[in-house]
Amino acid sequence: MSPDHPAHVAAFIGEVLGGPTTYSKEHGGHREMVMHHLGKHLSEEQRRRWINLLVDAADEVGLPNDPEFRSAFMAYVEWGSRLAKMNSNLSETCDPETEPMPAWGWGVPGGPYRPSAK
Repeated sequence: MSPDHPAHVAAFIGEVLGGPTTYSKEHGGHREMVMHHLGKHLSEEQRRRWINLLVDAADEVGLPNDPEFRSAFMAYVEWGSRLAKMNSNLSETCDPETEPMPAWGWGVPGGPYRPSAK
């Protein structure tokens, strides 16, 4: 893992949650994130540890602690980490046209995943 990995993860999560498109502009978007995980074979234990670290970081930086926000945040963390685990078990590239940057909908009816607007 590179020393820049935490900053890259923060940029990715920030973009998915509706923040600036820093990850896409500077690091290649969702396709590149998937490419970094291919063949890593993440375990369920690693996935759960990552979730715990994210929750600890959310507490440390003072993200809202109200139930609605944390419920939506944790739903994304569960969803995203399960996708990362699935992607880590792939050995081939993905098509950037079919792998747009996810955009979390914060509980908007119709599902949380939608391609980001271009």
